[in-house]
Amino acid sequence: MIISPYNKPRITPPDEHPRVMLRRRDFERIRENLTLPECQRERALWDMLRTRSLSDYEAFFVSGQYHSGLCIVIEAKAFSALIDDDAVLAKEVAAAALRLCTNYDPLSDKLMKARFGGHVVHTCALCYDWLYPYFTPEQREELIAGCERILSSTLEMGYPPTKQSPIGSHAAEAQLLRDSLSFAIAVYDERPDIYAFCAGRIFDEYVPTYEFFYRARYQLQGPSYGGYRYCFAAWCQLLFAAMSGERVFDDNFDNMAESLFYLLRPDGEYMRIADDFGESKGKDSYTKRSPATVPMFFAGALTGRQMYRSHYFDHYNPLFLVPDKYGRDYYIDGSFSEGMLSPTVFLIFNRFTQPKPSEHLPPARHFGTPAGITLYKKDDTLLIMKIGEYFSTAHDHYDCGHFEIYHRGILASDSGYYDWFGCEHHYNYLNRTYAHNCITVSDPEKIGTTIPFWGRPDAVYDGGQLILNASWEVPDLAAMQTDYRRGIVLEHTESDDLVSVTGDLTIPYRESCSSYIRKMTFEPHVGECGVFTVEDTLTALDASFIKQFHVHCQTEPEIVGERQFVIENGGGRLVCTVVEPENCRIERIGGAGNEFSLGGVNHPRNEKSLHNGVNPNVNDDEGGWGRITVTALDAQCEEHFLVRFELQNR
Repeated sequence: MIISPYNKPRITPPDEHPRVMLRRRDFERIRENLTLPECQRERALWDMLRTRSLSDYEAFFVSGQYHSGLCIVIEAKAFSALIDDDAVLAKEVAAAALRLCTNYDPLSDKLMKARFGGHVVHTCALCYDWLYPYFTPEQREELIAGCERILSSTLEMGYPPTKQSPIGSHAAEAQLLRDSLSFAIAVYDERPDIYAFCAGRIFDEYVPTYEFFYRARYQLQGPSYGGYRYCFAAWCQLLFAAMSGERVFDDNFDNMAESLFYLLRPDGEYMRIADDFGESKGKDSYTKRSPATVPMFFAGALTGRQMYRSHYFDHYNPLFLVPDKYGRDYYIDGSFSEGMLSPTVFLIFNRFTQPKPSEHLPPARHFGTPAGITLYKKDDTLLIMKIGEYFSTAHDHYDCGHFEIYHRGILASDSGYYDWFGCEHHYNYLNRTYAHNCITVSDPEKIGTTIPFWGRPDAVYDGGQLILNASWEVPDLAAMQTDYRRGIVLEHTESDDLVSVTGDLTIPYRESCSSYIRKMTFEPHVGECGVFTVEDTLTALDASFIKQFHVHCQTEPEIVGERQFVIENGGGRLVCTVVEPENCRIERIGGAGNEFSLGGVNHPRNEKSLHNGVNPNVNDDEGGWGRITVTALDAQCEEHFLVRFELQNR
């Protein structure tokens, strides 16, 4: 038995089965889903899965190796047996679940064992719950023991899941929020201690954390990891709501996908902000070209808002529901495997909340605390203006004050290439301030030295923002609210003619500045296609500190005269004018072998990636050409940058 240190959960499972993902009261809605025209593609996939022979997967039963296809076939058959009350099929699937649970080898894939093992346990939990009458007491005991064996051997959170933080680590994914929780709900009659622990931690830690973390309807880990982790938190919300009729996270959480709408570019891809695993996908990858499809499904299930539902249906791809690889397509091509969405999941959760009419979103939107970010999206233009009020470590970046400009192509861009968390390129470039459209204020005496960062001995000093706790994960909500405060939004405006945000960035620059204010303004009706202005007012701690303004781009920029440079990409052009400082140097830093350079030292991409050093997207990624750097040349503490960017068509 597990002893829980948490408060008793205020919601407990009902004394009936099924109760994982659905109750009998849901059968009418689900049976209607089976007949609705909007569901016919998913219904056809489900029919294909539930009629597939389990003998096709005999090699995986024997070897104990994970196979996502085997799990979703068992899931589809269990659902078919439940919804059709098919005793013959139920007995077959119950036996298969026992065999899967008993034979699964948790070490068959060490790299992804938490995700793979968790999916196996989730699959077995569904069978246990949905087919409860078809297991003997002894078989139930055997399945529980098998699942606990798998969880104990695979979870990075440990079992019971005590480790990691709900903010920035893998604890924000399936391990607790879907896999352990569904198992705990399924076996509550026999083992209420498992539920007391898992649900107790969710209520004590995750509910207050996510009330703060998702308050702005924005995920601080960026659209890629943020979208992925939102889906598993949505699983948690749906599991509790399906079981009890009560939701544990608030409306801001349910509607986090509002920010994903703004972050979707006109070409269908996400703006790159924070770690972006879409960068490693081939140019024709279904997840690269329609990355919001799965998050929008869950947002639609939770809210019923038609704008989410329509996005899912318009960007549907069968590979989102039935992956064509055994499991590791997450890194090679896809992004949403391990059963996050399947035909069965779709048929159960579609119309979980009754559909609501579409509504209009304004072009400009400020997403407040804890994000502090303003997004503008209209026609073929999209801008990011980030102050960044709180920092969540992990896949977050040191990029307070960062901006990006997309106009018929990405112009002022994010920089670097996310391929492998913790590689040298990640911690010495991608994650760091000088890889973003920010300023650096460098102490000349520290140039060439190293700083504490993830315990790496060679993390270089870049003159950027203060590294918090050597960048180890935020331990809990209290620490985030006190120790991980960053920028402070002073004002923001969103109107038809003016979009602006002003922030105090003194805290993240406190090692180099006594004060620093950045103001970003976009005037959509000025100039050819709008004018974006960045104004920095700062006081350095020492007049000798080197003050630099960085702008990253995808193509080699052209320097025009002494005050101007031009960036072109796709169908867009950015004419950039340095108004202040008057005494400055504008230089290009980039090109082959120098794209990710600091002080003349390049920090290239990780050569030992999951692609065996081969980037399938090498001709279509957005790692970047390099950057333009504007250096203030006067040795003074007070400095003022004013840079004007005019958006034009090529």
